[in-house]
Amino acid sequence: MGKTLEIRGYKVKKELGTGGMARVYLALDTKLERPVALKVLFPSIAENPRITRRFIKEAKIAAQLQHSNIVSIFDVGKHDCYYYIAMEYLKESLKDRMKRVPGIKPREALFIIKEIAKALSYAHKRGYVHRDVKPENIMFRKDGAVVLVDFGIVKAVNEKERTRLTRTGISIGTPQYMSPEQIKARKVDGRSDIYSLGIVLYEILTGRVPYDADDVVTLALQHTGDPVPTLPGRLKNFQPLIDKMLAKKPSERVKNTEGLIRLIDALDLKLKKETTTVFKKAPSPPVKKRKALPVFALLAVVVLIIGSYLLIMESQQKHERSAWQNAQRAHTIASYQEYLEDFPGGRHQEEAMKAIQRIKADSDFDRAFQQAREYFKKGNYEEALKKVGAAKKIKSTRQLQSLEQQIRKAMREN
Repeated sequence: MGKTLEIRGYKVKKELGTGGMARVYLALDTKLERPVALKVLFPSIAENPRITRRFIKEAKIAAQLQHSNIVSIFDVGKHDCYYYIAMEYLKESLKDRMKRVPGIKPREALFIIKEIAKALSYAHKRGYVHRDVKPENIMFRKDGAVVLVDFGIVKAVNEKERTRLTRTGISIGTPQYMSPEQIKARKVDGRSDIYSLGIVLYEILTGRVPYDADDVVTLALQHTGDPVPTLPGRLKNFQPLIDKMLAKKPSERVKNTEGLIRLIDALDLKLKKETTTVFKKAPSPPVKKRKALPVFALLAVVVLIIGSYLLIMESQQKHERSAWQNAQRAHTIASYQEYLEDFPGGRHQEEAMKAIQRIKADSDFDRAFQQAREYFKKGNYEEALKKVGAAKKIKSTRQLQSLEQQIRKAMREN
């Protein structure tokens, strides 16, 4: 913003950070003369009433969740074109601390995870799932208390709007920390938060997330299909806990946060007894710095991955797909592409659109390939060759080459 932001009752000091839908500022509450974190919705998207309702809802939910490990909300309102939430000012995030203190000790990592598990347990018992647990959303007070922040995409377990919000794809989560069921746009409960917290634990211990990729499509497939990574030998005591938190199926994870806290306590006691073990953090290999995958790139994953890959891949073993599946896939791509074109996103929008285009190309190829096979089976070799040609313009595969050879052979014999 060019000029200094002005909101009645607050004196803005400086910008602290920018998210997918809002900026956060350090400000002074002029009435109570205390520092606050002021979260301000971008005016460009505040014009969307659905988003503003959701923004205000975030404040109301967080204000209801009064717990020592959950951020305190002081105020919510609107000044001119600015919707804002005033909350407790917390200076350092877990992400900041991991940069500042390379090699957080294992028992300290357990303490952090346990404190967030307490916050989640409190929220889960009241029917709320956070859905965006990550280092940026874990903060520290001056006294060392660990605090969970940003309830921007929290959902009520019985919320009627769930289906609509998922369908529109708004801010579903952060790719590196999303559970398999989130990626598949399936029903989520507290075990989804446990999975995300498991990713955070793995990252604290090793200095890197267990699943990472340059594009959201590959990343989504890793979360849904790749095995749980093995920890280095010096961290072998943590493997059973990581396995229980990062199981692909929710039914195979820790049942709830209370159970998770018991596992953490048991492991902490074991580590405490092993006084001869030296937990000295070995320097981690340099991690390739990459900007966080944008929230809006998730629009190209949540339903598209499911509709375009996961469900389709299940039927690929039979080498046949129904017309309904292809139609559903095309409809999904078109719907999300239209949604993205209307949403202001700059570079984020471009990356999401590229992801959609990659999936669209695969969809077009599959459709042409299947049509070629159908024409071939019916003996309409000329039409089959035309469809092969259309598929070859997109990409060439061994299956396509084999089909073309079969068609040409049949034409010569007839």
